[in-house]
Amino acid sequence: MEEDINIEVMNREILDAITDAEDGQIKNAASAASNMIRRRIREDGFARNILPPKTVTNDGLDRVPDHDRPVIIEDMEPGSKGAKSIPFGDSADTSFYYGNKFVCSFNVITTPEFTKDINELRTYRMDLRKVITDNALRDMQAEEDYQFINTVDSIVGTAGQASTATGFNQNINVAKTGAAAGTFFSREDYVQVLSVLEDLSLNNSVILMNRKTAKSFLTMDRAEIGGDLAQTLLTDGLGALQEAEIFGVRHLFTIKRDIIPDDTCYIFAEPEYLGRFYTLQDPTMYVEKKKDILRFSARETLSVTFANLAGCAKVNFT
Repeated sequence: MEEDINIEVMNREILDAITDAEDGQIKNAASAASNMIRRRIREDGFARNILPPKTVTNDGLDRVPDHDRPVIIEDMEPGSKGAKSIPFGDSADTSFYYGNKFVCSFNVITTPEFTKDINELRTYRMDLRKVITDNALRDMQAEEDYQFINTVDSIVGTAGQASTATGFNQNINVAKTGAAAGTFFSREDYVQVLSVLEDLSLNNSVILMNRKTAKSFLTMDRAEIGGDLAQTLLTDGLGALQEAEIFGVRHLFTIKRDIIPDDTCYIFAEPEYLGRFYTLQDPTMYVEKKKDILRFSARETLSVTFANLAGCAKVNFT
């Protein structure tokens, strides 16, 4: 009961602030607790767990002659021709090197503009911050994740074929031979997942899959998966966007099966070998009041750039 009273008091304060606010006042979006009944699980974005975002200001932006949109120009490690042995009295070959660069372009993610009569908000007993901001935040992060994976799919190309972007096979099919063969993958099958990036002289930093696919780990016994982890998976199961270290590699398990298909996993190199995630404007809630009508929408400006196209891969269990 005390929680309800506090929320009602808080809602009155929020409503008073909205009523007294000038048109176009900006409110930063943030998660908030609530006592309402939820319809489904909404998890944080996994893209931000793979490429940690960095905040940039106007001082960090660059200009290009082609357009007026903000960009950041970053340096890329140049290729190296290697070394060779030479006899005494011989001289080294002459080779010119160039500093490669790549451009980080920014885009906007926004929610629809929601409209509400202020008088209809007066009876709410749930946290108004939740109503206005929390789902909008999760929706924007879901869009981040969708665009993130959509870009990876375009990089790795068609399964079983070399990527047109890199010339490497970064999208492979692996037959499942685990318990009830054809249903779950085995430890031997998973070795191929761990080998894709390593064959390209990169480390496995994060492996991403949905929670249903990850259930294959539950079929592995203590000898297969390793002592403590086998017990943890047995007693705790798999949670939304849960992390686990398996075979020495960090794993993320997501509930977003609409973005990460079943029997599919994505492998990523370390951020410094993969790309950049910049935020120019953090998720912000814009609230505009005109008479008794309230309009609000959330918006963010960010840049996600894959610089090393060999730093991601995809494995499909068949």
